[in-house]
Amino acid sequence: MSWTKPVFVWIGGLAASLLIGSTQTAWAADDTARFYGTWVTSVPVNGKLLTLVSVHDAAGYTNSWRSSSGSTPAGSGDFTAADGKYRSTAPWPNDSGTYRFTDNDTAVCTNAAGQTATWRRDKTAATTPAAPSATDYANTAAKKLLGYAPPSSRPGNEVASPSPATPSAQQGKSDAVKYDPSLPPETNAAIEAFGRKDYATAWRQFMVAAKKGDSEAQAGVGAMLLRHLNPPGTGTYAESEHWLLASANQGNTKGMGFLGQYYFESARNMAGGINPGVNTAPLSPDERRIVEQRFRRSRDWFERAAAKNDFYAMANLAPMLDAGIGGPADPARAKELRERIKAADPDSEHARRATADAGFNAVRVAWQAAHYADAVNLATSLAKQGNGLAQALLARAYYQGQGVAIDYRAAVDWAGRAEKANVADGIYFLGLCYENGHGVARNLTKASDLFDRAIKLGHQGAMSEKGFIDGYVNGVGKTGPGGPVFCAKGLPDGVFNAGCMDNGVYVDPASGKPLY
Repeated sequence: MSWTKPVFVWIGGLAASLLIGSTQTAWAADDTARFYGTWVTSVPVNGKLLTLVSVHDAAGYTNSWRSSSGSTPAGSGDFTAADGKYRSTAPWPNDSGTYRFTDNDTAVCTNAAGQTATWRRDKTAATTPAAPSATDYANTAAKKLLGYAPPSSRPGNEVASPSPATPSAQQGKSDAVKYDPSLPPETNAAIEAFGRKDYATAWRQFMVAAKKGDSEAQAGVGAMLLRHLNPPGTGTYAESEHWLLASANQGNTKGMGFLGQYYFESARNMAGGINPGVNTAPLSPDERRIVEQRFRRSRDWFERAAAKNDFYAMANLAPMLDAGIGGPADPARAKELRERIKAADPDSEHARRATADAGFNAVRVAWQAAHYADAVNLATSLAKQGNGLAQALLARAYYQGQGVAIDYRAAVDWAGRAEKANVADGIYFLGLCYENGHGVARNLTKASDLFDRAIKLGHQGAMSEKGFIDGYVNGVGKTGPGGPVFCAKGLPDGVFNAGCMDNGVYVDPASGKPLY
């Protein structure tokens, strides 16, 4: 991977040209190393007191739920901490918050929702070896630290794969960086350093040339800010807009492409959350206006880059045209762009992935833009044709009531079809239906089996739900209004009303009757 050879990856359903590779995010690092080690806390979840274990190292964090039956994965990602504030790649509200150390082995953390947990260092865990070089891949770092390599879905691995069958566009090609005499010496030095993953040097050299007005270096500064590859304390994500505008306004195609990504991502995060389907609160009129304005800017910059024959921009633009995001729908032009990619894109792998399943790419973009009704309409015709991804999205829509009214029977129907197609999200929502008795009789054994399948396919939400189920023990022999009553493990009498709940209601563990 190099600056001059873009790597193609899927970013939230958009085909995007990343001139910089997928790697661990680094916002700051003052106290990050102090968190290295194994930490344990107890978390009340739906009336159950569960034990959460978090292992921190130079590669990020790895969480798991601990129970008498073993450990269940609960997600992994990047983590940084400085000046009493932490950030991570976990879903909201655990993506950010505050922390304070009461001593070296106790940390009190409060997430973005105001929920506080006290973490204690597990000294029985193996001593953490010295941190690896900052240029190590996450796989290499984890192996040095813990003696094992995380799964390929772990952020920062050598072969990043945010979605199945998404190999690097440059796989098998030489990444040698050639000196470009048309660029300033500092920019060439930055590109060479970037190829070595020496991001500190790349940032310093890019910045020197960027301040002198070099558009390629300005794109480099903006891209590093956009992907959180800049050294700690040197800039923020939002500042990428300034540098990318400076580059794009000089006609730099890389600057245009990254600027299109910036506006799309910022609009998507505001409209539907970083994890679409999680942040689903309705937008105010002012918020909707801002979101739509950013989508229009995104589409405009992709158009400008596409006009300069940038095939990655074309791949980003096509689903927006299909879905009518950032402007009127224009499926004819979207089709034309895909035909141009097929005919002339020298990167055959990029061309294949950019033109595959165009219908669902439009669905996904509409969903991420919070155009839920449009997404449901687009997905319905695809789902009826047997598209498993569209079937899974309809299961989500009917389960959560997005774009349609909540209809658990419809959710079960579409989730069941997606489950047969082995689509992780469909399997997950079918598991939720069985776990909660929505549209089907509650069956925790069936739900657990489904979550296990989804976990094997890399579904993060299934990991958490599996952990919740592992917190249950045997039914007490009674049946409440919502089904069998289950009690949390290890809870003494009087704690969370003996830890027993029936479909979200605290109940007496002997009779199954509501306590309130």
